[in-house]
Amino acid sequence: MQHNCIYDIIENTPAFRVSSESRECCFLKRESFTWFPAGQFERMTPSKLDLHSLIVFYYVASEESITAAAEKLCLTQPTVTYHIRSLERNVGLKLIEVKRQKVFLTQAGAGLYKYAGEIYRQMNGAEKYLENLKEASLRVGISTTFSTCLASAASAFEKSYPRVKLIIKSASSFEIAEAVLDCDVDLGIVVSTDYGNPKLKSITLSTEEQLVLVASPSSAIAQRPRLAFANLCGYPLILGPETSATRQLILKKIRLGGCHMPSPIIVEVDSSEWGINLVEKGEGVGVHHIKSVERSIADGRLKILPLSNSILIGAEALLRADAPEHPMAQKFVELVRKTLDNKREKSTAQAARN
Repeated sequence: MQHNCIYDIIENTPAFRVSSESRECCFLKRESFTWFPAGQFERMTPSKLDLHSLIVFYYVASEESITAAAEKLCLTQPTVTYHIRSLERNVGLKLIEVKRQKVFLTQAGAGLYKYAGEIYRQMNGAEKYLENLKEASLRVGISTTFSTCLASAASAFEKSYPRVKLIIKSASSFEIAEAVLDCDVDLGIVVSTDYGNPKLKSITLSTEEQLVLVASPSSAIAQRPRLAFANLCGYPLILGPETSATRQLILKKIRLGGCHMPSPIIVEVDSSEWGINLVEKGEGVGVHHIKSVERSIADGRLKILPLSNSILIGAEALLRADAPEHPMAQKFVELVRKTLDNKREKSTAQAARN
C-alpha cells in the first residue's frame, strides 16, 4: 500500500497522513493515532460563507434595498455592497440583482435567504440566551472588612431584583481581587489599595470609611485615656490573614508609630463575626469597620480604643478591565455606594449628638 505522508518532525506535534488507496486520514502523535473515515477530513474545512457578510445579505434581502439595509446596520452603502460582492465571489454565484435601486433575489439568492434567516434567528436566540444567563445570577466578592455593613445592600438588591440569584463570597481583599482576575466572581468590593495588576479596573465607592480599634472593656489596654499606635507594640492582636488589606494597613501604622517588634497576632480570622467574638472574650485587640461593632459597643461588650487619630480607609469595586461588564454589576455598585453614604451620614449625625 502506498502512502503520501506528512510526518511529525516535532515531538508531540500532530501530523496527518493520507492513504492513496483508502483515502482515509489519521492524526499521528508518537505511537498513538486516530483514524478518520474517508471524507470526514474534507468536511472539517472552513466554510466559504462569511457570517458577517451573510447577515448583511439577510438585511439586504429583507429590506429589498441596499440603502435601507445600510441604515439598519449602521454601515455605509459601499460597505454593504462590498459584503454582498464578497459573498457572491466566495460562493461563485450571483445572489442579487439591483434594478432602479430595488433589490431582486436570484434563484440562488432566494434559496440562500431561507438559510440566512434561520441563521439570523439562531444568532438572536443565542445572544438572548447568553444575556439571560448573565442576568440570572450575580457573583459578588466582599471584603471581610465590609461584609457586615454591606448586608443591607445585598438585601436591597434581592428585593429590587428578585429574579437575579445573588451569590456572595466573603474573603480578604487580596483574595477577592484574585477571584475577580480568575473570573470566580463578577464584582469585588474591597479595601482601597494598590492590587498591582493592570487587568483590574477599580471604581471608587467611598474614601472615608472609619475603622476602629476595639477591645474588651475589662482589658488593661481599654483603661488607657489616650492611645497611639506605638502602644500596641507587643499587644496581642486579632486580625485577618496575610491577604487582608486592613491587616496590612494596621501593621504598617504600628511600625510607623515606632514599633519594631514582630506583632503578636494570636489569631488570624477570615470572619468578622469570629474576630469580634474573640475580642469580646478579652483575647486581644481587633480592628473593624465602625458599623460592624456598633451593637457590641452599645451592649457594653466592646470598647473603642481612644486613638489620637481616626483610621480612614477607602472602599472600591473591582472588575476585570478586559471583560464585558455584567449587566447587574452597576446596579449592585449603586446600592453599595448608597449604603455607605447613608451609614456615614448617620454616624456623623450620631457623633454630633454625642
